[in-house]
Amino acid sequence: MATATDPVCGMTVDTTSAAGTAEHQGQTYYFCSKQCVRDFTADPERYVGRTGSASGDRGSAEAR
Repeated sequence: MATATDPVCGMTVDTTSAAGTAEHQGQTYYFCSKQCVRDFTADPERYVGRTGSASGDRGSAEAR
């Protein structure tokens, strides 16, 4: 099973059963939910580089 980290919430996602994917700058990102896909596609630069983060802190002012 291949996994990836959802760049929005930090959750570990099985790439074969992800709720959605998005491409950004030639890289594919995997998401745990449709909401995370929407958040990412609305402003990918907000989340790029956070992929290694497992904080899951979507609600803080700094994360937004």
